[in-house]
Amino acid sequence: MTGNEAIPLAAARAGCSFMAAYPMTPSTGIITFLSKEQERLGVFTEQAEDEIAAINMAIGASYCGARAMTATSGGGFALMVEGLSLAGMTETPVVIVLAQRPGPATGLPTRTAQGDLLFAISAGHGEFPKLVLAPADAKDAFHQTVRAFNLADKYQVPVVISTDQFLADAHFSVGDFETDKASPHFHLADPSLIEDYGRYRITREGVSPRLYPGQSEHLVCVDSDEHDEKGHITENLAGTAKRMLEKQMAKDKGLKKEVRPPEESGLGDAETVLIGWGSSRGAVLEAVDLLKEDGKRAGMIHFTELWPLPEYSFPKGKSYWTLESNQSGQLARLLRSE
Repeated sequence: MTGNEAIPLAAARAGCSFMAAYPMTPSTGIITFLSKEQERLGVFTEQAEDEIAAINMAIGASYCGARAMTATSGGGFALMVEGLSLAGMTETPVVIVLAQRPGPATGLPTRTAQGDLLFAISAGHGEFPKLVLAPADAKDAFHQTVRAFNLADKYQVPVVISTDQFLADAHFSVGDFETDKASPHFHLADPSLIEDYGRYRITREGVSPRLYPGQSEHLVCVDSDEHDEKGHITENLAGTAKRMLEKQMAKDKGLKKEVRPPEESGLGDAETVLIGWGSSRGAVLEAVDLLKEDGKRAGMIHFTELWPLPEYSFPKGKSYWTLESNQSGQLARLLRSE
């Protein structure tokens, strides 16, 4: 199975019922797979006229109560960034697959790279919480995709699944997908338990009760401008806007508790530790084995959940090297900055 086959199957497993995308290598296989299996998997697919329309369609579907996603590569993700910020402001859950390839511009569309890590983490104007995941192989992509939909729904945030051409198109042998460990969890509010509804009601955790239009007699008011707890536009900078930003960013505390620590391998007596992320896991493990064959004590630390970074302490007294398919050592820069 390829990564681009595991992700759409996982989306269906997670309860996704809508996907809009514009074809862009190496992400196109996701929507074509879902299109072919539309009736069997129950995910409606729409080829949008461009990436801007695609993400806004997905946000609109999510606003109306559906679990929704889109998929693209670097140039398309650049076009989606304004929509990403819209999802942040309106607190609308959406899943975005960012399939990396060498860039900038069209670059090398049929080759692989890991050059969009800092872009994915920093994308969007203003401040709002998001989650960035980077699966290691097809099985991990299945589980991370279900996880992406569940966490997007729970915290009402956009979630970026960072893949690349290698993960998208490589074939992996999977003996057991352990689908019982990847179940959908839904977090829509129960309107019968609410008397006075406020879409953006301030809570300690930052997560407000989410209803969709037509679900009940409650008025669901959503605004891309700054808004009060009811969803009505406001110009109150010192009062309401500050409280809304604090509410939003309170979600980071919950997200940090959800994010899983990196995988460790052979750290006990290792002198040299190789650090990787995403689809490089197999190559990094092979490098560790080759170093051991040469008599060197080596180990691995591998990240598949990158933003927010998990709470983690690097063992002292070791030499650390990041292995990344980019020129500037983006994971190294991220780890140093945090």
